[in-house]
Amino acid sequence: MDDYKKGLKNNLGIVQEYYTKSIVKTEQQKMLEKLLLKNGNFTKHNEIADIACGGGTLSYHLSEISNKSKFTLIDYMEESIRISKEINKNNEDRFTINQGDIYDLKFNDNTFDFTFCWQTLSWLDNPMDALLELIRITKKGGKVYLSSLFNFNHDVDIYSKVYDYTRDIGDNNKSHMNYNTYSKHTIDKWLRDNVDDFKIHKFETSMPFYYSGKGLGTFTKECKDEMIQISGGMLMSWGILEIEK
Repeated sequence: MDDYKKGLKNNLGIVQEYYTKSIVKTEQQKMLEKLLLKNGNFTKHNEIADIACGGGTLSYHLSEISNKSKFTLIDYMEESIRISKEINKNNEDRFTINQGDIYDLKFNDNTFDFTFCWQTLSWLDNPMDALLELIRITKKGGKVYLSSLFNFNHDVDIYSKVYDYTRDIGDNNKSHMNYNTYSKHTIDKWLRDNVDDFKIHKFETSMPFYYSGKGLGTFTKECKDEMIQISGGMLMSWGILEIEK
C-alpha cells in the first residue's frame, strides 16, 4: 500500500474535514473551470471520470457547468465513497461512485472524454504508473486534468518524505507522506509517445491563505508581485497539468 493511502487511513478525521470543506469552491477549482470553459466541448454530453475523487466536491461543482454529462467517481477509501455519495446525492442519476485503485482502474481503454485527478499525483509512490493509467482510460482526443506540485523554473524533481508530528501520521516516525514536486522535464519523459500534447498551468492566487498551526497547513506569503504558498516550511508550487491524448 502507498504511504499516501496509509496516511489517509491514519488521519480519517482530518481527511473528512478537508473533503467536506471543499464544498465551498476553492481557488484551484475556479481556475480549472476557466480552463474547461475555453474548451466548448466540456458543456456537451460527456463521460467524465474523477479518479481519487476524495469527497467528490470537484465533480459536484463540475456537474453544474456540464449538466448533461455522466460522472464516474473512484477512490481507494470507503470513507471517501461514503462522503462522495452524500455530497452528490441529488445527482444519483448522473453519478456512479465506486471504490477502486488508481493503478488498476477497471475500465476499458478509451472510455472517458475527460479524466480528472486532483491533488493526488504528488503523494503517490508510483506517479508515472498512475498517470499512464489515467491516460489509458481517456479517449483519443480527450483530455486529462491533474492538480499537482510542479517545478516551473528548473529541470529538477524534489522527492520529499514528510513526518507531521502534530498528527498521528508522524507519531514516532511510524509513517510519512510524500510531497513530491515534478519538473516539466520529467512530465515530458513520462508522457512522450503516449499523448499528443500537454501544458502545465501555474496556479497563482492573489487571495491570502491563513494558517497558524505547527504542522502541515497551507498559508501564503507575499513575495514581490506574487503570493507564494507554504506548508510545513515547504514551497507548494501548485499547477494544473492539461493533457491532450
